[in-house]
Amino acid sequence: MQKKDGLKIKRYPASNNRSLQAWSAADEYILRHIKELDLSEKHILIYGDSFGYLATQIKAKSICIAVDGAAQKGAIIKNLEDNKVKSPVTFITLTEETPEKCAIAFIKIPKSLEQFELFLHHFMHNASQDSEIVCGFMTRHFSKQLVSICEDYFEEVSQSLAWKKARLLICKKGKKLEKKTLINTISFNNEPISQHYGVFSSNSIDAATQLLMAQIKTVEDETKVMDLGCGNGIIGLHLMKLNDTIDLHLVDDSFMAVESAKLNIQNATFHHAYNLDSFSDNSFDLIVTNPPFHVGHEIDISVPIRLFKEAHDKLKVGGLFYVVANNHLNYKTHLSKLFKEIEVAEDNEKFTTYKCCKT
Repeated sequence: MQKKDGLKIKRYPASNNRSLQAWSAADEYILRHIKELDLSEKHILIYGDSFGYLATQIKAKSICIAVDGAAQKGAIIKNLEDNKVKSPVTFITLTEETPEKCAIAFIKIPKSLEQFELFLHHFMHNASQDSEIVCGFMTRHFSKQLVSICEDYFEEVSQSLAWKKARLLICKKGKKLEKKTLINTISFNNEPISQHYGVFSSNSIDAATQLLMAQIKTVEDETKVMDLGCGNGIIGLHLMKLNDTIDLHLVDDSFMAVESAKLNIQNATFHHAYNLDSFSDNSFDLIVTNPPFHVGHEIDISVPIRLFKEAHDKLKVGGLFYVVANNHLNYKTHLSKLFKEIEVAEDNEKFTTYKCCKT
């Protein structure tokens, strides 16, 4: 837990890395800028507020928060409750419209430039006339593409001076643009794979995922199967091709990832969730994952470690758990605390695939 301006702001789920906090100077800079604005009669939109630092402190006529992550929404709700904030807050996904047209948006710029563009595109079709956007980012994460993307949507784009190693992009006079669905389509093994903007690995199927899939050559006795952290569903699609009779469940914290998986797979069950609480223990024959280890720009292996424990609990005795890892992340130490039987299915100079059996 960290305290700021009398508030108690928590990372949720909790991280074992105590050096990570629930906000950055970019968030603080946005709030510093807001002090100059009168929002009392304005409907506003917030994007990229990972833990609710902005939502707990901005005061406006109404606040709409566009969320992608299930954990993100849970964190914001928890921090609003813990700090007894009773602002008129509404949550929507990035495919939904706001209850009211919004005059201003505040964006904590995400790591993904595509997701940033998705935020801008969403706001432009939910904005009132003479609307503006205030975007916060750490200076070390600056890219000329940020400005270029903003200029595609706004006539006026200005950049603030640096403050505590953070900057703001302020965008005004939105352009009139057609509403469209922002989707990438790539070819993998001569088959089209589609995904919404902002979902992991948009230009190709990443090398770690390909290494993982190559190690799973048969799915015969496994009836109930999970693709954990499914992204666009490519691993689940591979499993279905091996055995189209499996009971396949695809799980991801990202709403847009789950929506992407739905574009590529039929006859499966989809779950927008950051944990496995909705599943019964000892119920899965096979769980496969290329787990996330970033939260925004930050590395936090608390996320995969938690998922390893939850996956172990959901597997039947004799069930298999396949996981691929960047070699520098030392996953085997954590897996060995849960699984007595672990073997290296495949490795190369960058990645290792582990095959674990629950005994």
